[in-house]
Amino acid sequence: MKAGQYQLMRQVEDEHWWYRVLRGQVERSLSRMVPKGRSLLDAGCGTGGMLSLLNAWQTHGCDIAPEAVEHCRARRLERVLVSSVHALPYADESFEAVLSLDVLYHAQVDEHLVLSEMRRVLKRGGVLILNVPAFDCLRGAHDAAVDGVRRYRLRSLKRLLRTHGFEIVEAHYWNAWLFLPLLLHRWLSQSAGGDLVMPPRWLNALLAAGGKLDAALCRHTRLPFGTSLHVVARSHGTIKE
Repeated sequence: MKAGQYQLMRQVEDEHWWYRVLRGQVERSLSRMVPKGRSLLDAGCGTGGMLSLLNAWQTHGCDIAPEAVEHCRARRLERVLVSSVHALPYADESFEAVLSLDVLYHAQVDEHLVLSEMRRVLKRGGVLILNVPAFDCLRGAHDAAVDGVRRYRLRSLKRLLRTHGFEIVEAHYWNAWLFLPLLLHRWLSQSAGGDLVMPPRWLNALLAAGGKLDAALCRHTRLPFGTSLHVVARSHGTIKE
């Protein structure tokens, strides 16, 4: 990621509406699929906002950026390592769950290698919770700021996961209500920076409420569009050559 992005993430992620909606989805999926107290890895954990909220599980994290890991340790998250997601420093079948939240789309990430590694460290039947940006038409300055080079469609992402031995449990787009506004913003904006700006408190609360409602509707209606994709999968499948 570009200089300053980790510091910006740390400043806003605890309260920013988008992170709050994402955390709600992850906590919901974990609570349904993985008993409390089981082992969990956040692979590409950033500055630790997600890990700090999942203390009902035995959490571990890793990130390639020492700066990100320093932020995690400032939060008193002890089981966090500096590591590439291409070579996770854990034994085979170490975890009941692995999180991969907006990691696969980064320029430095080989999606096939990462999925193979995450499947390796998951116990058989373990749960992968994945979030990725959706639709190439939404590419913009924010992608450039965080070195994001690929966005996903639901069908191709499912195919990719099945190729690596994952069985899809749940998959849907979300943040559908802001798809068109964001599309217009990305087309018209001349900004060279990212989108990660903290709104005024009243607007942040309104967006969080709207985002939570949108996430619930997307989960039940399976709308064919959204700015992000949320996938829950199990490592049951057979790897296809």
